[in-house]
Amino acid sequence: MGTASDQSSSTPRPPGPAQLAASGVFARALAVAARLGLAELTATQARTSAELAAQTRTDPETLALLLHTLAMAGVFEIDGEGRFRLGEAYQALHGDHPQSQRHVCILMAETYDDAFAGLLDTVRSGRSGFRAAFGTSLYDYLAAHPEAEAIFDEAMAELARPVARALAARPGFAAAATAIDIGGGSGAFLRGLLDAHPHLRGICLDRPSVCARAAQRAGGAGDARLEFRAADVFDEIPAGGDLYLVKNVLYDWSFDSGLKLLAAARAAMAQTAAAEPGRASPRLLIVEPLFERESDAPRALFQKVICEDGTCGLDEAQLRRLVEAARLRVLGVERLDSGHTVLECAP
Repeated sequence: MGTASDQSSSTPRPPGPAQLAASGVFARALAVAARLGLAELTATQARTSAELAAQTRTDPETLALLLHTLAMAGVFEIDGEGRFRLGEAYQALHGDHPQSQRHVCILMAETYDDAFAGLLDTVRSGRSGFRAAFGTSLYDYLAAHPEAEAIFDEAMAELARPVARALAARPGFAAAATAIDIGGGSGAFLRGLLDAHPHLRGICLDRPSVCARAAQRAGGAGDARLEFRAADVFDEIPAGGDLYLVKNVLYDWSFDSGLKLLAAARAAMAQTAAAEPGRASPRLLIVEPLFERESDAPRALFQKVICEDGTCGLDEAQLRRLVEAARLRVLGVERLDSGHTVLECAP
């Protein structure tokens, strides 16, 4: 057993105040690397900074500084000849990686980082920092900035795919014919479920601009069975689903907004059951990452800054209160390998 001094010397020191304050340099540098495709260029072959500058049409001296900066964080490894190769821990920066987070990095380090200019206002008032920084809500901003909205859509798809794989392995899909994803974005989550269950048909509900772009995309065995419908999910959700899905949605909104969405889902399920009395009762699957530990504080703070006023991470008790307020019953609770919690509900 080592001495106390041995143990303390082996414990990593937290960064000092100046180091922590400068950490945004790495975030922005990572986003630039993602935009330039540096991960793709160095994933299988080490290259010099001069080669990479020529391939990306960037300033050689500045790109070398960027590469060395990111090498300090392990994003790139430098061999004995000064060539750069993508680090093993950062393979997901590659756009074609099965668990790619390329667009997530761009979104987090650009639009979301810009929104944190409003953090002081959030801390003082509890209101959305995004609105303080941009003068509008996240979704209204995205609607007015198509390039940022496209990055957002791709980032949400990257985050959705592993959750779809985890949920698809859960029993309960065999008896369902139609799944309706409420606020399903570009359809990546629903497409993952359709690919895993070929008998299933899906309807993805979201904003008109999101649905219009998503409907133009191709790829994935489930596309022929996937329909996009523009909808205000806080007002009216279509009937006819066997499964209604709400993934990573409720934690983006206040209690009142979440209540409206769940009430609309309950009305759709009730309408479905009334139209076909012999049909099995529709189910709602709420798939959310819960906020239950002190280590969840950064994520909860993030939600308060980025999302609408009154948003904060939900723990299981708060989520249950929201479900019960919408006059839904919780039939079961399950934890997925993705870190999400599934609440199965019925009217």
